[in-house]
Amino acid sequence: MRPNQIALQLYTVRRLAAVDLPGTLARVAAAGYESVEVAGIVESDLDRLAALLRENGLRAIAAHEGFGRLQAAPSQISDWLAGLECPRVIVPSFSEDERRSPGDVRRLVGELNRLASTLAERGIRLGYHNHASEFEPLGDTTVWDILLAELAPGIELEIDVYWASVGGRDPVEVIHDAAGRVKLLHMKDRASGEPPRDAPAGHGILDFPAIVEAARAAGVEWYIAEQDEPADARADIASAYEYLQSLAVGAA
Repeated sequence: MRPNQIALQLYTVRRLAAVDLPGTLARVAAAGYESVEVAGIVESDLDRLAALLRENGLRAIAAHEGFGRLQAAPSQISDWLAGLECPRVIVPSFSEDERRSPGDVRRLVGELNRLASTLAERGIRLGYHNHASEFEPLGDTTVWDILLAELAPGIELEIDVYWASVGGRDPVEVIHDAAGRVKLLHMKDRASGEPPRDAPAGHGILDFPAIVEAARAAGVEWYIAEQDEPADARADIASAYEYLQSLAVGAA
């Protein structure tokens, strides 16, 4: 991991951004981030959002978009991404109703493969992000195993190391098994104790040095700090950045 491969998932600061988007993006930049993943940001004015990112020296390296909306409006979403100069879109999950059987999941994967081809014509890469449910038994397989076996080679994987752990998997092994196609990691730590709670990277029980080592070998491009429910978003994004910087090659 190099320092310039660290990014922030803006979903972490969604509540702050809903009140003060300019101030929140300025705070993200002040914490040290130069790249972001867009999700959880309510901003209908594309030009304004793009301008705010530029003003704060931030670039969008990915954006999350719901599977249904991506199916319904791939051209509209491609145009939106192009306006942000964002090269990829990530499907954050399938709904429980969509993935009740292995056959259901295989149909979804077929649709992802079709969408990937459509988006590639517009210069946009497609990816998929896991939660814990992808690792649960589904017949004689899992959603994750079907994804690995049947996704088109050009579709990227964004592995959330926290959710992999909650799903009962070792994140290092999950990264290893997806080598060559995992391009992004959500660097979200797991607090000790139960029920599962997330924590800033470096402030929980996950072995991040081992995760980074596996990710380097697997060809990961982006290490994205994220929390779903930060205790203090302002402090947590700063501490996560500081910790990830300490793991980066060439960090002071």
